[in-house]
Amino acid sequence: MNIAEKMLKYSPDMFCCINKQGCFVKVSEASKKILGYEPHQMEGKSYTTFLLPEHKEISLAAEATIVKGNPLSAFENSYFAKDGRVIPLRWTAEWNDEEQLIFCSARDATELVKARQQLDESVQRYKALFENNPDVVFLEDNTGLVTDVNQAFCNTFGLDKTDVIGKPASAFLSSEMAGVNLMSFNEALAGSTLRFDIIHQSATHESLTFDAIKFPVIAYEQIIGVQTIAKDITAIVRSFDTITRQSQKLNTIFESITDAFIMLDVNWKIAIINSTAEKILCLDREKHIGTDFREIYPPADFGEFYDQYNYAITTGRSVHFETPYKEMDLWLEVKAFPSKEGLSIYFDDVTEKVRARQELERLSLVASKTDNGVIITDAQGTTEWVNEGFTRMMGYTLDELKGKKPGQVLQGFETDQDTVQVISKKLQLGLPFNAKLLNYTKAGDKKWVSIDITPIRNESGKISQFVALQRDITFRMKAFEKHKQMTQDLYRQNRDLQQFTYIVSHNLRAPVANALGLISMLTKSQKDTDLFDYAFANLKKSVVQMDTVLHDVNRILSIRDKQDVIDTEMVELPAVFNQAYSILQGEILSCGGTVKVEMDKCQKVNTNRSYLYSIFYNLLSNAIKFRSEERKLLIKVKCFKNQDGSTVISFSDNGKGFDTAKAGNDVFKLYKRFHTDATTKGRGIGLFLVKTHVEVMGGKIEVRSHINQGTEFMICIPQTP
Repeated sequence: MNIAEKMLKYSPDMFCCINKQGCFVKVSEASKKILGYEPHQMEGKSYTTFLLPEHKEISLAAEATIVKGNPLSAFENSYFAKDGRVIPLRWTAEWNDEEQLIFCSARDATELVKARQQLDESVQRYKALFENNPDVVFLEDNTGLVTDVNQAFCNTFGLDKTDVIGKPASAFLSSEMAGVNLMSFNEALAGSTLRFDIIHQSATHESLTFDAIKFPVIAYEQIIGVQTIAKDITAIVRSFDTITRQSQKLNTIFESITDAFIMLDVNWKIAIINSTAEKILCLDREKHIGTDFREIYPPADFGEFYDQYNYAITTGRSVHFETPYKEMDLWLEVKAFPSKEGLSIYFDDVTEKVRARQELERLSLVASKTDNGVIITDAQGTTEWVNEGFTRMMGYTLDELKGKKPGQVLQGFETDQDTVQVISKKLQLGLPFNAKLLNYTKAGDKKWVSIDITPIRNESGKISQFVALQRDITFRMKAFEKHKQMTQDLYRQNRDLQQFTYIVSHNLRAPVANALGLISMLTKSQKDTDLFDYAFANLKKSVVQMDTVLHDVNRILSIRDKQDVIDTEMVELPAVFNQAYSILQGEILSCGGTVKVEMDKCQKVNTNRSYLYSIFYNLLSNAIKFRSEERKLLIKVKCFKNQDGSTVISFSDNGKGFDTAKAGNDVFKLYKRFHTDATTKGRGIGLFLVKTHVEVMGGKIEVRSHINQGTEFMICIPQTP
């Protein structure tokens, strides 16, 4: 074996010859190491047999180029190995005219492909990091010219890459910032990493601040350029400025408030003192800030203060109390608010107010055993003291009411807010006055009280407190309400009597008179004559009319008699409506009518089922009677709940309608009709019964109607236990 044969045998590259038909003529033994095939397994076969299908087209094109006499080097494709793996190959090939063969060699390019992929991935990661970085990034070469910028740079400066690449940073920075950047650039070229601020004016004239880092870019141990990363810290700078301004404002506020203010940290050391605190507590800011509060005020003098302080810190709740300062013979009102930093404390000198209250309390002892209630409030209406008579009357103790306004605790749902507003205005005037108000006891019982309120003024004439003396007048107010109800009942009964008088005078008198005349006529006529038959027929008609009127009166009286004792039950509205609708469904369908119902199947109300049925029946019947001839009848029934728990039923139709302004108060009166044409039947009792049933159930009814547009009834049924 000569040297050439030995090289072919031991070379890691696969040498081969391929004819014009694309078949392997000769293959070196390296094929076994690279692809797992013995040379004879490949010889005589087309190279496309082993080729990855997607590489076939480019490989055929490369073959055509080589055959034309153009050698190729570093050409790559992939072959299937014997074990099924895909092996990337790097080829060098040349056409030999004499042998009419392609002489070529192939090397396993797996590691090369992997290295290239890793390099590509690394480049792509850098590009992604560079382009998608939310911070501004730009690169400069050794001469200070910009070589690349990211998208954040373009967005911030409002420039395209073409506007800045190849230009110095001074092209987009202000002259001042350009100087700072140049100095940092020179330091970075010397191998240093610099940090500095860049101030930039945006296109909208907004001042932006960037925290910039400039550092050298090193390749092969040589500095090839400089990279700058600038983070927008405008919001942080503005927040710092805001905090500074707020700190200044807080300091101004602390100095302007009339209360003494100090702040203690978690170690009891004084952090803040305002000028009022210096005067009241005899403190000196320069001397006492940073001093332990306990060293200045021993617990023996400020005992309750320390108890309250520990409570506030332990529970995280603010405290509000009064404590004596024995050394200065003062009473201080203290409000302390805990936080992570410690305790913010407000002191107010209330010595005068406490002494006045103590005097009032001594005077109030006279009335402490009476049934009348005494309330003492400060000038803002906050409760300071109540006597035992108040506790017996309303159930609330001093501890439960102290620090609160009485109205916040005692007033309830039925308290008249107009009266509350009147009381508030009179308190502002600072004059003595009396008021009657419905309040609620601790147990939730209603209590009517008569309140005499007197302002207490200090030596300067300014109101310092209010004293309220209240008496229980519940019995008197109940008697008044009962009398009022009796008056209303008498009024209603009188109205009903007038209505019955109307019935008798207008609806009974005519048929009775007719009957009497006809009876007289019958006595004078022969039985087999036409006159007798005519008189008898009309007599029968008059008697039927009288019976109808008497039946109506009986129904009305029956409803009135039961108005205080009606039976109630939980009724499903849709079920009762469907019951009434089923009776009249034939008439509605025969006239082409439609009924749309929007009621929750679970919608229930505590009321009388038969009255509710009568309401639905009469409204449906009226809608049929007074439908328009110009359009098909459409009835809509809806139901919803009010905020107060009452149930509202909306019943509307698109019928003839009527003039509500012209009808006035006659809409729901007995025997009142607003359509007198011969085609419309009715006695004028349906709406009267609807309104009567609604009122007996404790509800209200309203009507809106327009001629030739339709009518809507709104029925409100109150919530009952």
